[in-house]
Amino acid sequence: METMEYRGKVAPELISKALKMYEVYKSEKQPLNDRICENDRWYKRWHEVNTLPPYRDSDNALNSATAYVFSAIENKYADAIDNFPYAHLLEREPGDRKTAQILSKILPAQLEMSGFKKCYKRNWRKKLKFGTGIYGVFYNAEQGEIELQALNILSVYCDMNLPDVQDSQFLFLSQAIDNAVLKQQYPKYAHLFDGDATVDTFSGRSVVRDRSEVLDCYYKKPEGGVHLLKFVKGQVIDASEDIPGYEKGLYAHGCYPVIFDVLYPQEDCPFGYGVVDVIRNPQMYIDRLDGIILKNAVLSGKQRWLVKDKGAINEEEFKDWSKDIVHVDGSLDEAHIRPVQAGGISNFIVQHRLEKINELKEVIGNRDFQQGGTVGGVTAASAIASLQETGEKLSRSMIDDSYDAYKELVVMCIELMREFYEKERVYRITNELGDVEFTTFSNRLLTGVEYERDALGFPVSVDYRRVEFDIEIVPVRNNPSSKEQNNQVIMELWKSGFFRDDMLDSAVLALESMHFDGKELLIENMKQRKGAIYHGLYNRES
Repeated sequence: METMEYRGKVAPELISKALKMYEVYKSEKQPLNDRICENDRWYKRWHEVNTLPPYRDSDNALNSATAYVFSAIENKYADAIDNFPYAHLLEREPGDRKTAQILSKILPAQLEMSGFKKCYKRNWRKKLKFGTGIYGVFYNAEQGEIELQALNILSVYCDMNLPDVQDSQFLFLSQAIDNAVLKQQYPKYAHLFDGDATVDTFSGRSVVRDRSEVLDCYYKKPEGGVHLLKFVKGQVIDASEDIPGYEKGLYAHGCYPVIFDVLYPQEDCPFGYGVVDVIRNPQMYIDRLDGIILKNAVLSGKQRWLVKDKGAINEEEFKDWSKDIVHVDGSLDEAHIRPVQAGGISNFIVQHRLEKINELKEVIGNRDFQQGGTVGGVTAASAIASLQETGEKLSRSMIDDSYDAYKELVVMCIELMREFYEKERVYRITNELGDVEFTTFSNRLLTGVEYERDALGFPVSVDYRRVEFDIEIVPVRNNPSSKEQNNQVIMELWKSGFFRDDMLDSAVLALESMHFDGKELLIENMKQRKGAIYHGLYNRES
């Protein structure tokens, strides 16, 4: 492709290699994109009335589309939303405890401003349907803020033969941007932004009017650092190596700004496969059996007749049920007309369909009791809750894998805050007592200064050190069941005497080792009560 207009620091050999590898990555990923589009079509057909199934039976059975795939995905999605992640930072050195506490309160506010919750929900649906949700973690220099995106899986290209996207030689992100915006940002290349972009969508290749396809190419240099090239029609329009201050890399953390959240991993591939891939075939056979049963029901409920040719019966009047009288020419003979009724379907077919439904539920772990239904005569609330807790093992495994991706996202956000948040920012946080307060933050909290003493004993600044943290992920459970469990915990503590005045010291020690929502507020109230009792006794003795 033509690249002669570019006169920057990036070597022409690197540019040519990047364009060549883009074609290679795109060709290798095409089968995956086709499978993703097919899975999206399967997902949509359950809730689009006018969408027909992608097959037609040779035995002319009626088309049927049940919603088990949709139900399975929504069930897993609801579990993920009920276990929304929260990051708690732990210091690695004693002197960093205060910083860890402040950052633990600031991070939820920062992620909310960056749009994490919306990305979390969108990526979980993509993860369940297609097998992979991709987070984009960028720094918007114009706004001075961290920007989180749920990337389109069809527009991300990397080495398909490596399990970790960070090991890929290049990473490509494709997007369609308005021509007017591009002309304003890059007036030198305005002649490139004059057409319509052709992009990959879930319904196939589509044309987007008055937009141009911009290809972001991320690459790593041997000395470290991640750089960015922007291509339009094979022409470089921007390069991070040419921007003053970014000669050593776009981001100091040295990683591609993407995080892959995979549902079911594939060996030697950064992408995974999803729920639709697992249960699509059982769903197809259930629909075929359902079509056979529906056709038999229609035929069995419809009265049909055998009429002798030239039987002197007025067929038009006979077919019109509004006619009370049907004329017959000649004598009325039973041989001229005879009723025909279709036989009932075999019980084996009906039972086989039920077995396939149970198979599908077993494979995906979407059992009845997980949705509050009773099974096997179980009616007690505690027994149903126990079955639900046992049946959620698959969901807990999926969510735990998602927490690993969330931890990577938190680390990347902290690194961007360390690099770019030089000016103080004000955050509104909620303290342990549930009160709203405001706190300031800048990257000075994330860099500590090392000192040595000179010959006279005065401290001398030597170098900055990186303040590091361990990250503990805690789920924020918002479902009614978890709230009821917390209430039960408080009642049990009350019955055990935890709130007696002579038990306050032991109660605080016990509560600090427990895990339930609202624990911090309870401990603080008990400490305040202990202090009030102490001061009351001291005043009486005085």
